[in-house]
Amino acid sequence: MAAIFSGIHLKLKNSRTPWPDKLKLARFAWISTQCLLPNKEQVLFDWTSHALTGFYSKKVDVPSEVVEGLWTYLDDILHSRKLHNVLSQGKTISLRLTLAQVFTSTSVLQ
Repeated sequence: MAAIFSGIHLKLKNSRTPWPDKLKLARFAWISTQCLLPNKEQVLFDWTSHALTGFYSKKVDVPSEVVEGLWTYLDDILHSRKLHNVLSQGKTISLRLTLAQVFTSTSVLQ
């Protein structure tokens, strides 16, 4: 069954995959125990970070409703029991500097 979901990382990176579908795939991958992706939590966090920083640096064309969904998804990740469990096991999740710069340069946190 896990093989069905093994291509998620490639679909998230594929420029031909529509943004709404990418966001749905990322949400599914986060909650699914059947989605086997090495270092899944960091990969999904990085994908979200990359999408947001790409949008704000105007390098990636992301529809505004998807940008809102990406912020919601990031918030869901950061407040999830799953992330808490991963961190309590001693694993780490790295924050990209560029995402931290987005935090400080946008009104998202204000």
